[in-house]
Amino acid sequence: MNFLLNPQIRRIFCLMVRQNFNKECEDALNKQINMELKACHAYLAMAYHFDRSDVATTGLFNFFKQASLEERHHAELIMEYMNKRGGQIILNSVPEPKASYVSAKEALIESLNMEKEVNQSLLDVHAVGSRANDPNLCDFIETNFLQEQVDGLKILADLIRQLERAECDLGVYLFDKYLLNANMHGKAK
Repeated sequence: MNFLLNPQIRRIFCLMVRQNFNKECEDALNKQINMELKACHAYLAMAYHFDRSDVATTGLFNFFKQASLEERHHAELIMEYMNKRGGQIILNSVPEPKASYVSAKEALIESLNMEKEVNQSLLDVHAVGSRANDPNLCDFIETNFLQEQVDGLKILADLIRQLERAECDLGVYLFDKYLLNANMHGKAK
C-alpha cells in the first residue's frame, strides 16, 4: 500500500513545515481568505451589472472586474502562504452578492464599505499575529496588503466624490469614460 495515499499521513508531512504557526493565526487567515473570496464574488456581480445592455457602462464594468481579479489574487496569495506555513485551508460558501444597483454611486459606496471591512479584517489578522509572536505573519500582511488597502480606500473615496460632482446623465457618462483607464489599486493598465 502506498502510504502517501493515506490522508492522515499526507497531513503529517504538511505539518512537518509548521513552526511558530498558532492555530489562532491559521483561523484568522482562513477567515481572511473567505472574506477576500466574498469580495471577489461581490465585485464580479457589480462588474456584470454594469455590463448589462440596459446599463452599458464599460468603464465601471472594467473597474469592478479588475477589483474582482485583485480580490481573488489576494485570496490565492493567502492560500499559498497557508500552505507554506503548514496550515489547512478551509473554504466556506460565499454569500450571494447583490444582483443590481440603482446607480454607480451606490455601487462605489458599497465597494468602499466592503474595502473598509476587508481592511479591518487584515488589521485583525495582523493583531492576532502580533499576539502570537508571529513576525512572519505580520510581515506577510504588511508587505502584501496594508498599503494597498489604504490606497484603495482613498481611490474609492475620491471616485465617489468625483461622481457626486457629476451627477447627471452626461456627468455619469463622462465619469464612466474616465474609469476606462482606472483601477482600484492605482496601477496603470
